Amino acid sequence: MATLDFDASAFHGPCAPYDPLVSPIGHQAMDYAPTYWVATAGEPPADDGPLPGDADTDVLIVGSGFTGLSTALFLAREHGIRAMVVDANRTGWDCTSRNGGQGQNESGRLYRSQWIERWGKETALKLDAELRESFDTFKRLTSEFACDPQPGGHLYIAHRQRKMDFLANECKVMRDVFGYDTRMLSAQEVAQSYVGDRESCGVLLEPDGIGVHPLKLAFGYMRMARSLGVRVHPGTPVLNVETVRGVHHVRTPRGTIRAKAVAFATGGYTRNDMHRALDAKIMPILSNSLVTRPLTPEELASTGFKTRVVITDTRTLRFYYRLLPVTVCRSAAAAPSPARMRPIRGIWMCSSKGCIASFQRSRAYVSIIRGGAGSMSVTT
Repeated sequence: MATLDFDASAFHGPCAPYDPLVSPIGHQAMDYAPTYWVATAGEPPADDGPLPGDADTDVLIVGSGFTGLSTALFLAREHGIRAMVVDANRTGWDCTSRNGGQGQNESGRLYRSQWIERWGKETALKLDAELRESFDTFKRLTSEFACDPQPGGHLYIAHRQRKMDFLANECKVMRDVFGYDTRMLSAQEVAQSYVGDRESCGVLLEPDGIGVHPLKLAFGYMRMARSLGVRVHPGTPVLNVETVRGVHHVRTPRGTIRAKAVAFATGGYTRNDMHRALDAKIMPILSNSLVTRPLTPEELASTGFKTRVVITDTRTLRFYYRLLPVTVCRSAAAAPSPARMRPIRGIWMCSSKGCIASFQRSRAYVSIIRGGAGSMSVTT
């Protein structure tokens, strides 16, 4: 069992607030934010350093998070294409190292019953088939790479009684139309077998759901991709893109990359002026993450956790939470007592031996353009 001192002051390099709408062009080589995931992911893998000048490549991938690295990995594995990956900062610097680490078999904020209402049953079935395939891919990746996977399904907690009828209908649609082994649980069953959430009015239990250490997973993608010939260049921001006679000219501070194809996988920290296809495709999202300090066995018992299944509630601005795997960290910062934390117990992320104290509040951006293998439900 690893023990790690989590001391934010130990992080070196600039980690100033970055806002793609107002920060200067050319921000680069920023260090990781001092999150729990960064503190416990281990040494980042070797990379190829900032791109020093001009370069040519068949495929350029802009962004080195889940989407960019998994794209590079599958291009190399399945098609023999050795792509180049560039990032303005470090590998997995933004959303990939600042999310809840919960993987679910879903897409966006619409439920499957709402897919049918909006697009019809035939289209809904096709969308579901695509998501099943991608989630199966994600499950295989979490088994292949060391990322502290926690399979077991997903609990959708009704935080109000009126949500129970909605979840019951969704449970029936998922079972009867899409063939999932879903079931409804009463508040008493949830408290007895899963978690003592005092606002729970009942639960939709879905069979698909996995908790992961997101940065460990991204580091695994990167190591494998580079072993297959992929080049990864952090500290290489893209300034603009022009297409000349079918060749994309991607300008960076130190030179131009000429590529036959360019994939944008930058998620939320993307400037609107990088490319016309990205204009007006981002929106600001504010999210808070909390990992508690190490708890005594008595304190851990008082939380009511009896499961490591990932959990989400039905709020529009959701709480999502879970028990973390067996890893103990010591916080260099003082942590609030469990009594003071009780009002926000909905986003505890705890280990079986205790919990870690770290509070992050940040303004971030989520791109409407999505992609990648697997369905990760993340906020940053």
